[in-house]
Amino acid sequence: MTKEKDKILVVGGAGYVGSVLVRELLEKGYAIKVLDRMFFGDTGIQEVRDRIELIVDDIRLVDPSILDDVQGIINIGGLSNDPTAEYNPKANFEMNTVATENLAKMAKDKGIRRHVFASSCSVYYVSAGVDSEDVVLDETSSINPKAAYSKSKFEAEKRLIEMADEHFCPIILRKGTIFGFSPRMRYDLVVNTFVKDALSLKKLELHYGGEMWRPLVEVHDAARAYILALEAPEEKVRGEIFNIAAKNFRISELALKVYQILNDRGENITIRSDYRYKGVRSYRVSTEKATDVLGFQPKITLEESILNMLDQIKAYGYTDFDHPRYYNIRWMRLLEETQQIIQKTNSIFELPQKDARK
Repeated sequence: MTKEKDKILVVGGAGYVGSVLVRELLEKGYAIKVLDRMFFGDTGIQEVRDRIELIVDDIRLVDPSILDDVQGIINIGGLSNDPTAEYNPKANFEMNTVATENLAKMAKDKGIRRHVFASSCSVYYVSAGVDSEDVVLDETSSINPKAAYSKSKFEAEKRLIEMADEHFCPIILRKGTIFGFSPRMRYDLVVNTFVKDALSLKKLELHYGGEMWRPLVEVHDAARAYILALEAPEEKVRGEIFNIAAKNFRISELALKVYQILNDRGENITIRSDYRYKGVRSYRVSTEKATDVLGFQPKITLEESILNMLDQIKAYGYTDFDHPRYYNIRWMRLLEETQQIIQKTNSIFELPQKDARK
């Protein structure tokens, strides 16, 4: 069990969840080292930059020396959703599976006992409209992930669990879909998307009528779940998997809540349902194990998070809703296009170098 004042390596600590988690860890008294490729810049950690150690590097390339002064690891790095994984399945597998295993091996060799890994409830793939599959799934349920992202996470889970022994304590958190405000904001997560659409388009659109189920967890509650896993007694959590969610919601319920809150604030929001699109997933999960073993209890309600999101979006000025930085796949594509342009000229405003254009 880690202790306050221990140094924790947070892989992906400048990201959507990471920038919230780092703040929660600092509040608990931990020293923090962040490893991040900084694809999305330092917006998420600017306010705490002077309180953390930042290592800008790729998880696929890190040297074991990065772990020299570390007592625990929380790995929330890598590619983080289906679109980015499908866009580059090779990089997705390298980051989410291979690099995860390699980092864990380095940690074990260094004598670092605690390794908390961010997996996803998306490993529970169930097609919407299949009544026989519409059951609440727990950590023992038989699963067969279909997509590149969920397959990479599931494979990483298996590799970490195989490493568990009296000297090494890997813990897997399968998180539901996260929502809520983060200094490194995303608008490509379902509740956040509804809030963004309500503010920018004044309308919400429900694919398949919003009948799909999703387990959801607020970003601050997700951060607290990582800390619970970090601090739990080894004998209770070694090699264990935990579903992390507040509750299971129908997508239509989420839209209705955003609709009600925005209309109560004087906005004229409409909802449109479309039943033509049926290539969707629907799944529900049990979180009893996380409650019983970790003591996980969500603290932030859907309504509280939506209201906070509205206030923080305005306070931070994150109202340029079409900017690609808020959407993982759009931003990654833009970075790749930019890289290709710069490789041709080796500059933006400076005169191109002849060698660079050969």
